[in-house]
Amino acid sequence: MLKRTLVGGCVLAVTLGAWWIDSSRPGDPAWATASLGVVLTLGALWELLKMGGVGGAVRPVTMLAGVAWVALGSVNGLEQGALPSGLDGLRNLPFGGPLHMASLLCGVMLASRLRWAGGGSGVGTLARNPLFALPWVCGLVALVLPLLAGRLDFVLGVVLTTKSSDIGGYFAGKLLGRHKLAPSISPKKTWEGAVGGVLLPALVGSFLLAGVEVSLPVHDGLVVYLPSAPMLAALTGAAIGVVAIISDLCESLVKRALGCKDSGRLFGESGGFLDLADSLLLVAPVALAYTAFLA
Repeated sequence: MLKRTLVGGCVLAVTLGAWWIDSSRPGDPAWATASLGVVLTLGALWELLKMGGVGGAVRPVTMLAGVAWVALGSVNGLEQGALPSGLDGLRNLPFGGPLHMASLLCGVMLASRLRWAGGGSGVGTLARNPLFALPWVCGLVALVLPLLAGRLDFVLGVVLTTKSSDIGGYFAGKLLGRHKLAPSISPKKTWEGAVGGVLLPALVGSFLLAGVEVSLPVHDGLVVYLPSAPMLAALTGAAIGVVAIISDLCESLVKRALGCKDSGRLFGESGGFLDLADSLLLVAPVALAYTAFLA
């Protein structure tokens, strides 16, 4: 318990430190927080490949592809001139949209394998395939792009609303949990906990997501809006809570299919990078798709 508390405290301190550095320069690229997002993405990808037994030259090649995915998927968030002159043309290439769409489709594909009372068929084979693992995990880049565009408030609102689903689900499940949600996938989750995992994000979202308007400087004129009215923001928060629960279950399903309890031990009892990102794996691409339209 003490080790878990210390590890959690260190993670929180690093995260708050990055936020403090970036918040002192509003509107500029949030380099510190974006760097944490990149580390989280690549760390989660490495753990998934390791859990799936992907070896030989395939693992380093996939990791290099992950680095390229992160770079190409997030470069459009940077303002004109932020890249060296020889690389600035990358901002005008249509990488971002297709990559984020591929991540979203992989997340939806995995969610379609979900069964509330049992596991989805073929999940182990799917998770071991680098062609699936790469876009599924790299969907987290959907939150790195706004950070590089200087939209720290947008990302902070989405992440805190998502994580509040975990907190609401935990306490509601502890206090009221009676009916199992998906016993063969995540035995501790209950329907009562799921209700808490939707209601608390609705409350948090009504404060953090109301009135946030983000214009991202990408080649196709992507504009991101969040509702100005607290009630609509609460509905957005509730939607994020639902997606977070599904995303969490999908990650649990993958771990069970691969015969792993945790994706790693870096964070002690909290697991590894993939465990830390579980509820964001689907929320990140869904949040960007849900709140965005082409201007």
